[in-house]
Amino acid sequence: MKVKNRLALQFTLMFAILLFLALSAIYVSVDQNRKESFYSRLDYRALIVGELYLAQDNMTSDQFRKVIQTYPQMLSHEVTHIYNDQYRGVLIKEDSVSWSNANLKNIHSSLRFIQEDTASSKPSESLKKLIDEVIEKKKIHFSKSNQQFTGLYYRDNSGNFVIIASAIDDAGLQEMHKLLLIMTFSFLASLAITFVLGRIFATIALQPILKITNDLKIIRSTNLHHRLGISRHKKDEINQLSDAINNLLEHLEQSFSDQRSFISNASHELRTPLTKILGNAEITLKTDRECEEYRSTLRNIIDESEKLHAMLNSLLELTQTGADTSELQKIRLDELLWEAVDELANESPDGSKAAQKIKMNYDLPDNPARYTISGNRRLLFIAISNILKNGLKFSEDKEVRCDVYCSNNDVCIKIEDNGIGIEAEEIEHIFKPFYRARSSAGYEGSGIGLSLAEKIIRLHNGTINVTSVLNKGTTFIITFEV
Repeated sequence: MKVKNRLALQFTLMFAILLFLALSAIYVSVDQNRKESFYSRLDYRALIVGELYLAQDNMTSDQFRKVIQTYPQMLSHEVTHIYNDQYRGVLIKEDSVSWSNANLKNIHSSLRFIQEDTASSKPSESLKKLIDEVIEKKKIHFSKSNQQFTGLYYRDNSGNFVIIASAIDDAGLQEMHKLLLIMTFSFLASLAITFVLGRIFATIALQPILKITNDLKIIRSTNLHHRLGISRHKKDEINQLSDAINNLLEHLEQSFSDQRSFISNASHELRTPLTKILGNAEITLKTDRECEEYRSTLRNIIDESEKLHAMLNSLLELTQTGADTSELQKIRLDELLWEAVDELANESPDGSKAAQKIKMNYDLPDNPARYTISGNRRLLFIAISNILKNGLKFSEDKEVRCDVYCSNNDVCIKIEDNGIGIEAEEIEHIFKPFYRARSSAGYEGSGIGLSLAEKIIRLHNGTINVTSVLNKGTTFIITFEV
């Protein structure tokens, strides 16, 4: 299902629920008012019946005439019962009342009183309860199916009576039926109109999304420079989405560019030692040579092979830096730095001399938690080792200073050498794979070490800042949040 149809259906469903509740409330309120109005008519009916039949002897002719005038028109399915306070039905015959007006005979014939045989019969328990309730409450209302009842307690000089009148509000029920049909039709028509309008509005609202989709369909790896249009006068969610996609495209474009550059540089760096190995081997095999010349050639091949092996290991580490981030553990940075220095001492032919060149300085609080971070120990070891190796390599016999200290909520490692330095315009490029500064031309290396270190540090939510002065030295400051 398309989004615009789903949005239209959801909006229609929400509107249907609200409209149904509103119409239901209106219908119930109107029906309740109808019942209350009809109960009022029944109350008047019962009261006037009492005055006509029970209080006629106490009224003057003018009073009796007023009662006749206020007597309502006959109600549908009307039934009136009169009981005394001994639960006995009161039988009132037409000839027992002195009718001074011929119209009263029509009134009497329109009323259905209890028959003579029921007047003397024993009342049921339910009837007794009903009469008792009327006597207690003076007036009650109740209904059975569509028939409404009113019970009225009437006091007279001839005794106390209970008048129970019932009728069916046919006219009111017909009006309620018409109202229900009108509401049902209006409800269904409103839903249809709401769905159509909702679909139109959803189409209009989703039009920018469709435009973004169509623009994205034409973007390929060859035209990642293409960007989505953004209105500078709007700050809505569509603009935010377009801006986020543009940022993603920018990162993708940069990644593709870096990937192409990486492949080109990697091919060049790998081809150089292979070319030397093949060249030495071919030249040596052209003519017979002395045994010492063969040994020299083999030593050259071994040296180039070792460079090639080291480069391949660096490339492998570079590609795997994102694979080991789940292997997290608590790492004390002072201990990690000692391990890196010891490793350099063991790897160097003059290990003790290399270790002596690194001057360690710790300015740390007593609480180890202040300089303990979560991370991958092997990767962080590689990152710090690479920076220390660079410091030793480009400082030659000069000292490399390494400080560990805490600053606010961060822990910092500062590695400062007194080597050849880096030109200011080259500092922003030194973390690119295979990039080598012009000042490092006379030194061995592949240009992968700093790129690998920067990636590892960034992977651990750290930052690395570089300051350098050509021919004076370089300072790396690594910062981790604790």
